[in-house]
Amino acid sequence: MDAHDWRLGLVDDDALTLAALSSLVRSKFADDGISVAWSVRSGDEAVDMCFDRSTRPDAVVVDMGMDDVDGAMTMRRIRRLSTRIMLLAMTSHSLTRYRELARSSGAAVLLDKADFSGLACCLRDCAAGKQPRNGFGTVMRGSASTGEQAAPLSGSRTVRSLSAREMEVMDWTIEGLTAKEVAAKMAISEPTVKTHIRHVIIKLRVRNKLQAIRLWSEMRRGG
Repeated sequence: MDAHDWRLGLVDDDALTLAALSSLVRSKFADDGISVAWSVRSGDEAVDMCFDRSTRPDAVVVDMGMDDVDGAMTMRRIRRLSTRIMLLAMTSHSLTRYRELARSSGAAVLLDKADFSGLACCLRDCAAGKQPRNGFGTVMRGSASTGEQAAPLSGSRTVRSLSAREMEVMDWTIEGLTAKEVAAKMAISEPTVKTHIRHVIIKLRVRNKLQAIRLWSEMRRGG
């Protein structure tokens, strides 16, 4: 892979769609300096790829309708890791249905899976450092290869003392998941989840879990 290629990650839980999209990008956009860095079938895998600096892409195409970890949660978790990774949301459903959710989750644009010309224009614009046509005006510029990371949260310095695991636990918790459900999502034990929440309560300087959830929700909205 050329060191100057614009590196693209793909995440879609439909194997056929993922293979077709990966093949399409490799065959049609190589001359534009766009390469597929990786393609995965779960939001968790995509977040891991974005967390590792050796596999961190310049942009990720994210399917909004994944069953396990949905596109919105995947994008929010990636955005927490870095403001420099461009997020391109896709859906096979109505764009109106997902537009606001995609925008609020950090996507630069929401694309129709059936619209190849729209995808082509978007990828070429983004690779050239331009804002994609019909985008939300939220493009994060820069190359992910610099390794810059950020946690786009409003609030005090105490937030930065939270570990990545603690932040992930809170992200799942404010989505309404129980400790048991969070444990299953993160492949850790339920007592470990509860320990993380206790640490968060201390670090955020609140009295209880309810206050932590309220504060974390406000921080996420503010970010």
